[in-house]
Order: sequence, then C-alpha cells, then structure tokens
Amino acid sequence: MQVYWFMLGWVILFGILSQVTAKRVCVGQNLYGDIYESRANLFMAFITFAVIIFFAGARSYVADTSAYIKMFNDYPLFQNAHDVIFAEGVREPGFRLFSILIKTFISDNYTVWLSIIAVISGICIMIPLYKYSCNFGVSVFLFMTSCQFFWMFNGMRQFLVAAIIFSCTGLILKNKTLLYIIIVCILSTVHQSALLLIPMYFITQGEPWNKRTLLFIGCIVLAMLFTTKFTNLLTDVVEQTDYAGSVNEFKNTDDGTNPIRILVESIPIILAFIYRDKIRDKLTPIIKLSINMSLIASGLYIISKIASSGILLGRLPIYFSMYNLILLPWLLKNIFEKREKDLVYYIMVICYLMYFYYQINILSDGAIYISEVLKIKY
Repeated sequence: MQVYWFMLGWVILFGILSQVTAKRVCVGQNLYGDIYESRANLFMAFITFAVIIFFAGARSYVADTSAYIKMFNDYPLFQNAHDVIFAEGVREPGFRLFSILIKTFISDNYTVWLSIIAVISGICIMIPLYKYSCNFGVSVFLFMTSCQFFWMFNGMRQFLVAAIIFSCTGLILKNKTLLYIIIVCILSTVHQSALLLIPMYFITQGEPWNKRTLLFIGCIVLAMLFTTKFTNLLTDVVEQTDYAGSVNEFKNTDDGTNPIRILVESIPIILAFIYRDKIRDKLTPIIKLSINMSLIASGLYIISKIASSGILLGRLPIYFSMYNLILLPWLLKNIFEKREKDLVYYIMVICYLMYFYYQINILSDGAIYISEVLKIKY
C-alpha cells in the first residue's frame, strides 16, 4: 500500500513541476481565433511517469502477476516455440511470440520481461497526454487517482493493447482508417477484445452527440430494457473469448462494475453534456473524439452493471476511458470562470483522493505490493 501512496506523491510533485515548466503553444483555431494551450516538457512528462513504470516493472506477486510469471517461466526458447505459439485454441499467439522473443534474445528473467512491458505501456499512455492534454499534471493525477494505473499491475496484457491503441490517437484524428485497422488486427493477437475497436472507430467519428453516438445510447437503453436476454447473449459469446476462464470462476460472485467507478468514470461525459452549448464553439478535434470515447466508456460500464458482467464487459471500457484523462482537464479549463475554476479544482482533487483511498485501502484491502528484486513487501 505504501508504494502506491509514494507513487501518488511523486506524480503530484512532478505533475505540478511539469505544468509550471509547460509552454503555451497554438493547437488550432476556432471561431474566436487561434487556440493556445499549455503543453508539458517531454523530459518532465517522462520523469512524472517514470515512478509508475519503475514499480510496475519491478513487481513480483501483485494481483494476477503470479500467473503471468509462471506463464513466462514455462515458455520455451524460440527454436522450440512453434507448438506453443500455434497450438490449437491459443487466443494470444502474438503475446506468446513477443514474450518468447524477449526470453530468447534479451533475458529469461521475468523482471526484465515485466519491465519491458511496463515501459511500452507507460510511454504509450504518456505520449498522448503529453501531446494533447491542456494540463498534463492534472491528467497524470487523474490516471493515478482514478486507479487506471493499476491496469499496469493487474491485467497487463489487455492494458498493453489498450495503451498502444491510445498512442495511435493521431491515426484516428488524421482518418488513417486502414493503418488503424491493421494495427488493431495485429494487437488482437495479443488480446482478442481489441477487435471491438474496429466498429467503435466509426462510432467515434464526427461531432459529439451525432446520430452514431445517439444510436449507441439507444443500444444501451435496449440493453437495460432487455437485461435477461442481453445477459444470456453475453454468456454465449464469452465462451469464445479470452475471459472464459475468469467468467466461469467468478460468475457466481460477479455483480458487475462497482457503481462508484461508473459514477467516477462518467463525470467527464456528464459535464460535457450539461455544458454542451457552452463548449460547442470551443471544441477541437481531440476533444470531440474524447467526448465520443468517454460516452462509449460510460455506456459499456453501465451495460456491465446491468448485465452483472464486471469480468467481461467491465474490462472493455479501458480502451475508451483513458480519453477522460484528456477530456476532464479541458472541460474544467473551458467551462468555469476563474473564481469558480479554483473551487472546482479543489473539489476535484479532494474527491479523487478520496476515491483513490477507497480503491486502494478499502476495495482492494490495502493493495499489497511485492517485489523480489527490490526485496520489499507492503
């Protein structure tokens, strides 16, 4: 537990410093002229993220890491890996190949393997925040306190895919559809759930609250009206997915995503909807995309709750909820006046710190951190 609080303290300190040293740059134009926003220094951005990457890579037996370590230790070297990679029923051949290549040509030490994955995941999250967030410090603070960082410690295979896709945000903004789909298909060999991003790519195009996003909202309403049939459909589908083992193990206790998490992750889209008229003329392409992504994340969280499927659907929103890290700081900057803004920031900091405490100390029962290489256990 102490490790996570230390990480939070580091992120707050260097997040503040990254914002103090940030430069104002022109990021586009609207009806009022050129748009200027703060952009963090790349070095400070990396230093801020470094603590998360370090502890994620140095961990040993945190959450599902034990299973991953056993998996890595059981992998053969590359010359004997054909049957392991292409065995019948294998759903993650890309991840196996990636891991075996590391074990064969870099190191058979699992800490090196975990560290490489942590570096890739962390930098792939850092770069879009560095490029697109109007307040990098707040974005990283939200990454920590909303506990999205914990995906680097638990569920790292799916998060690796989600992070790489997040780093491809520029492809969406530039409408490079074919390249984006090719990358998603490759990443689906690491985690099959990535294929969901192909249809969602087309839903997130265009203005917020357009016909496609309204159709998605309609699907959420239908899911709520026909919960039983929808749940039965999920049960049939899940047997063919990466989650089959997890769902069979926890299906009797899985009651869906925690309502508090749904509320926390829905705050940005709620604000965007309430103040949609006020921000309409200020929207930039990245914010339009972030609003649509945030809507999808909230919709999936709601569906996971009504379908009592936290193991299945409760993991899917991570592909979309990271855009809240860009969206919320922008909304706070552009919705509220100076006097209101200071108060809102204080409220935000207090509420997210309380949520972090709730997740780490209460819901996760102290969130134990163990590292054999660092010789610590907290």
